[in-house]
Formats: sequence, structure tokens, C-alpha cells
Amino acid sequence: MSDQTREERIRMRAYELWEKEGKPEGADLRFWEQAMGEIDEEDQRNDSSKQPASK
Repeated sequence: MSDQTREERIRMRAYELWEKEGKPEGADLRFWEQAMGEIDEEDQRNDSSKQPASK
């Protein structure tokens, strides 16, 4: 996955979080960091589920 795709996913998630909390002003960094953490967790889960089981 390219960094641009990851960044776009983070941007979209941060926007969703911001809207969900009523669009508060001055909280952009908090939403960005939360979104980044959520996207990273999703990517880790997806990567681990794609790996073959060890024998």
C-alpha cells in the first residue's frame, strides 16, 4: 500500500471522527492521531491475517 493511499485513509477517518464529535474547532491533531492509530491497527490485523499459518 502506498503512503498516499494510507494518508488518504487517515484523512477520511479523521474527518469522520471530527464530524461524529460535532466538528469541534482546534482538535484536528487529536483526530488525526486517533485516525492514524486506527488505520495502523487495521493494517496490522490485515497483514497478520494474510500470512500463512506456520506448521
